[in-house]
Amino acid sequence: MSAKACARFLSFCFLTMVLVLHPGCLSYRHSLPPLPEDAIKPVVAVTTFRNETGFSGQWELGRGIPDLLVAELLQTKRVVVVDRQNLPEVVGEITRQGNDLFRKEDGVTRGRLKNARYLVRGVIADFTQTGNSTGWFRSSTVETGIWGARALVMINLTIIDVETGEVLCSVPAEGSAYASFYWARFNYKDVSFGGDAFFKTPIGAATREAIQQAVIEIMRHLPLTTWRPRIAETAADKVIINGGENFGVQTGAVYNVRETGRSITDPTTGNAIDYIEGSVVGKVLITQVRPQAADGVILSGKVKRGDFLEKSDFRR
Repeated sequence: MSAKACARFLSFCFLTMVLVLHPGCLSYRHSLPPLPEDAIKPVVAVTTFRNETGFSGQWELGRGIPDLLVAELLQTKRVVVVDRQNLPEVVGEITRQGNDLFRKEDGVTRGRLKNARYLVRGVIADFTQTGNSTGWFRSSTVETGIWGARALVMINLTIIDVETGEVLCSVPAEGSAYASFYWARFNYKDVSFGGDAFFKTPIGAATREAIQQAVIEIMRHLPLTTWRPRIAETAADKVIINGGENFGVQTGAVYNVRETGRSITDPTTGNAIDYIEGSVVGKVLITQVRPQAADGVILSGKVKRGDFLEKSDFRR
């Protein structure tokens, strides 16, 4: 086999390896535990990442890698992601729609921007491909062995609880890939970051692996909150509760109504150390269930928006 044919064969082997080991979003989700049916999806915001790699090519890693992370988080269907990288543009559009020059009929409702409970920050610590002779990457060192290039992407993630400002975790996410000597001469200048051609390169395969590992780490460390039925609205003797078919609410079910309790905090640290349940103030009967809400009537007591519901043994 000639040297040129051998190089083509090794390149084909690498591309096949990438397609087998990195088949998109399906290869890693089996490692995530199933989401409980009554789980409330946490609301997450991903910020622009800080690039400390020394890489200064045409790719803007500080925005590009967070964009890939957002897309992968959405594919899991386990979180709600709100935009913070482009928030000034969103706020600017809302402000413009409030101007007298714009018609009111199709304007958005002000005050409806969703709050993020958790903030994901990141530092891109490594983004290199050894063995690349084009000068595209910071390192041009050739590793020994049959493979001529090794790509490495490392991201350090920090997850912050917005309510308390507490750092929940700081974890690394890393991806790597090996390639034939073909990639030592490959010119990345015409490759768009995040495109199909990008993910067939060693650095693209390493980026995908790092992003998928980042998603796993985020899912592992985000606290899980479960749904609790609550009064969403009252009118005379009627109520609307905050769940329906989506949470298995059934017509004819009777709930005890409990007013909101209060947290007990440590007088020294201010940390919540206990919770006192509110008193039972009434009883409601579910009369109609809709996809995301349910109607009911007040059987006894006086209830208000925000009160909690607890399933009663009594049933009509």
